[in-house]
Amino acid sequence: MSIWVGGFKGLLGGVAVVAFSLIGEAGHPKRFAGLFSAAPSVAVASLLMTVLLKGSAGTVPYARGMLIGSAGMIAYCLASLYLIDRLHALLGSILSWLAWLMVAGGLYLMLGR
Repeated sequence: MSIWVGGFKGLLGGVAVVAFSLIGEAGHPKRFAGLFSAAPSVAVASLLMTVLLKGSAGTVPYARGMLIGSAGMIAYCLASLYLIDRLHALLGSILSWLAWLMVAGGLYLMLGR
């Protein structure tokens, strides 16, 4: 049974990667094509498999975790735009990571339980 689930998950993930890659290729600039082909497609495939295996109620914690992580990623991106320019790559990236940790960790403590 688990081989079939793994195979279906792989197939579903592959189809999602192709679909999101096509969306990324249609947009401009082209450097976003990789961004739109990897993470969203894996997340959608994973959530769909979780819905199929655990039902919609069992999917809520996973979806909440993805939303919390994406809010942290937005904080990281915004902080890195400012900090890397002013403090150079290494220090700016480290401090931006701390912004991600504060936002994602704070949201998890408020909403994740």
